[in-house]
Amino acid sequence: MSDYVSLQNLTLAYGKTIAVEGLNLGIAKGELITLLGPSGCGKTTTMRAIAGLLTPKSGKISIDGRDVTRLAPSKREVGLVFQSYALFPHLSVFENVAFGLRLRREADLDAKVMAGLETVGLTDFASRQPADLSGGQQQRVSLARSLVMQPKVLLLDEPLSNLDARLRLEMRSELQRVQKDTGITMVFVTHDQSEALALADRIVLMRDGAIEQIGNPEDLYNAPVSGFAADFMGFETILPNDTGPGGLAWRPGAVQIGTGPHSGQIRGASFAGEHWEYVLASPLGDIKVDVPKGQERFEIGQQVAFDLPRSAAVPLARVD
Repeated sequence: MSDYVSLQNLTLAYGKTIAVEGLNLGIAKGELITLLGPSGCGKTTTMRAIAGLLTPKSGKISIDGRDVTRLAPSKREVGLVFQSYALFPHLSVFENVAFGLRLRREADLDAKVMAGLETVGLTDFASRQPADLSGGQQQRVSLARSLVMQPKVLLLDEPLSNLDARLRLEMRSELQRVQKDTGITMVFVTHDQSEALALADRIVLMRDGAIEQIGNPEDLYNAPVSGFAADFMGFETILPNDTGPGGLAWRPGAVQIGTGPHSGQIRGASFAGEHWEYVLASPLGDIKVDVPKGQERFEIGQQVAFDLPRSAAVPLARVD
């Protein structure tokens, strides 16, 4: 399958500071791809370059076979959804969604706006003001405003970060439904691995302006290639492999506590609903352990045995 969006040897900079260097990435038509990583890794910078908000220092950006590297944002047929919603507070929901269509002097404007609101389930809210909406509803208005412009690519920059936990889950489902119904190509930027795992067809994990690992969610969750990738995907204990190159990683639920050849002291204990989360201080370093509720409880300061079963470890090519 040919790439619908292609980033070729892309180098991006702010002044003399290189933010992304030599990046190559292809995105298929209709794919929902997530750019994941910590602050400063280059994910938002890459999205800004696709949008035309940042001119590359070198390299090429193509969308649907057209070189857009030097095109203005308005010429790229790209939509943007921001974390801040960016709605006009003095305009109704209808007029917010209609804004771009009016600038383009689109025919059948009313029908297109209502179709956009129907896509995000807000037809009954057309006459309301943004201040009368919840955060999730405002984000859906922002999404509809981009979709009615029929962009070839929709870019979403941390769109769920301002929502509470319940609304984030609702909007994840909404984004999945909209993407499936419209078939639009989406690039979703986030620092939250749970969002990436829940939404993406493929995850692009970035580190220091480069791609650390790319693959489907199962690949990154079950087979991280490095200590950085493992740590980002929830492997809290990462140690060098004492019998060969690379390293080994354990999730907190894979560590056995109360028995084993190692010893540590309970330094932290937190109740997390269905399990207890413990931090053990040990000669191997801090070890994170999850214990299902109902099993033996441990107290801060208590000395305990623990085991890191090799059968539960994930091998890493490198631990850096």
